[in-house]
Amino acid sequence: MIAAVAPGPHASVAPPRPPAGLPAWQLRDAVACGELRVVDVVSAHLDRLDEVQPVLNAAVAVRRAAALAEARELQAALDDGAPPGLLCGVPFTVKDVIATADLPSRCGSAAFADNRQGADAAAVARLRAAGAILIAKTACPEFAFGVTTDNPVEGVTRNPWGAHSAGGSSGGEAALIGAGASALGIGTDYGGSLRWPAQSCGVLAVRPGERRVDGTGQLPERGGRMDGRAGDGGDLDAELSVQRRFQVVGPLARTVRDLALALGVLADDATLVRLASAPAPPASAVGWTVTESSQAVGAGVADAVVAAVARLAEAGIAVVHAPTVLDGLHHAFNALRDTDPLADLRRAVGDRLDLVGPGARRTLDTAPVSLADPGPLWAALDRLRDGVLAQLDRTPVLIVPVAPAAACALDGTATVDGTLLTAFELMAQCRAVSALRLPALSIPVGQAGGLPVSVQVVAGPGREDLVLGIGLLLEQLLGGAQEPPWLSP
Repeated sequence: MIAAVAPGPHASVAPPRPPAGLPAWQLRDAVACGELRVVDVVSAHLDRLDEVQPVLNAAVAVRRAAALAEARELQAALDDGAPPGLLCGVPFTVKDVIATADLPSRCGSAAFADNRQGADAAAVARLRAAGAILIAKTACPEFAFGVTTDNPVEGVTRNPWGAHSAGGSSGGEAALIGAGASALGIGTDYGGSLRWPAQSCGVLAVRPGERRVDGTGQLPERGGRMDGRAGDGGDLDAELSVQRRFQVVGPLARTVRDLALALGVLADDATLVRLASAPAPPASAVGWTVTESSQAVGAGVADAVVAAVARLAEAGIAVVHAPTVLDGLHHAFNALRDTDPLADLRRAVGDRLDLVGPGARRTLDTAPVSLADPGPLWAALDRLRDGVLAQLDRTPVLIVPVAPAAACALDGTATVDGTLLTAFELMAQCRAVSALRLPALSIPVGQAGGLPVSVQVVAGPGREDLVLGIGLLLEQLLGGAQEPPWLSP
C-alpha cells in the first residue's frame, strides 16, 4: 500500500464551511493539521445524512455508533503522533452491491434481505486502511440493473436537483455526495452506473480501466457466493461472465483531487495520488464528438459539450473533431451483454425467485439459459476498439457526452428534442465507452434545462492520469461539481 504522506499545500487554509460538503482532500488536510477533529467531521456528515435522507431516500443502512467510535479511536491515534493516512478522517459510503463486513448488502432485493458478509470488499478495505471511515451503505436498483435507483425493498431514490431520478445504478452514492452527506463514494460501473448518476446529480466519477482496481467483493461473486470472499483471479476470457469483464469498481466525489486520491488508494498508484497535490500538465491534444451512431444527444447537451471543448482550445489544447469515433460500440456492447446467462446471479437467487421484483425478474427471464459462443462478438468489438486506440495515438484523450439527456424522470424516461427516450436508450454513450474497457472520467461542464451536463474524458489503457489531468483543467475552467440550488450558500 502507498505510505501516508504529509498534508498537501492547502492544509493551512481553514475550512470556509462546516465539514459536511467540503471536498475529501480538504477534510483530510484539515484533520491532518488539527484544524478539524475526526469526530466532528464524521458527526457533521451523519447529521447531514439524517437531514437529507427523508427527501432523497439514498441510504439503506447507516453506521452511526460504529463510525463515531472509529472517529474517536482515529483521533486518539493522531493525537499520539500517528501519521495520517491518505484519506484520514474522510467519511465515505458504499453501494449496496459491494460487500461490507459490518453492514448488510441486500443488493436492493428482498431475496437477500438478511444477507451479511463478514468481510469487506477489496475496495472498501483499501479505503479503510487509508483512514477513511464508512458511514453508510447506499441504494441501487435491484441487483444494480437499471438507469434509475428504484427497488422493491427501499423504494425510489431522488435527485438532490429536484423532481428527477438520481440515475442508476450508483444513484444512492451520487445523491448523497451531491447533497454533501458523503465526501467519497464507491460504486460499480457496467454500462454507465458510475458516470450516468454522477452526471444526474452534478458530481464526478471515474470508471477505472480494466483490471486497475481489485473488484473482489462485488455481489454476487463468482459461483453465486454472497459472502464477499470469492476472488476475481484467473483467466478473464475463460472464467468471467460478460458482466464481470465489463464491470468495474470506482469512486465518486465532488472534485478531481478527491478522485485522484481515492483512485490512487484503490489502484495502489502513487502517480495518481500525486495528482491531488501536484497536477501534471494535461494532454496536449483531445479528440471529441457529440455523436454516436445509435443515439443522438439533445441540443442542450451537445451545446454544453461543444462549449467545453472550445474552452479547452482557448486554454491551448489542440482539439480534433472525431465524429465517428464511437460508432458501432453501443451495438457491440449490447450484442455481448445479450449473451450473458447471468449464471452467478441465478445461483445466488436460487429458490428465492419469488422474492425478486418484476424488473429484475424480467432481466433474469430474458437472459439466455446458457452462454453462447461470444468469440465472434468479442472479435468484432476488438476491431472497433483498435480504431479508438488508433485515435488515442493521435489525440491521447477523447471528450464525448455522458448521455443524450441531462437527467431522466423518476420513471426512467427523458424527452430529447421531441423524442421520448426510455431505459437503456439513455445509456448509448456510456455503453459505447464501457465497451472499450478504458479509463473514463465523468465531470460536469455545464447545464441543459437547469440540470447538470457532464462529459466523459477517455484515455488509453492505464492512463487514468490523463483523464484526471484533463479533468483538473476542465474543473479549473468550468467549475466542476455543481451544488443543487437548495444547498448553495
